[in-house]
Amino acid sequence: MKTKEKKFDAVKMMRDIRDKLSERWAKNPELMMKDLEEVRKKYNLKVEKKDNQVLVT
Repeated sequence: MKTKEKKFDAVKMMRDIRDKLSERWAKNPELMMKDLEEVRKKYNLKVEKKDNQVLVT
């Protein structure tokens, strides 16, 4: 079976993004909370706490 050479590898891209963010947040954990808050504002998401669970709606 012959495989085509991919022009775009989405899995590799997501791994790279995840690794970059992990490094960034490991150096400064407060940045993670700041980034998440910005995403919540951008997409108008609200966080609800319910019995030790965090629900994003």
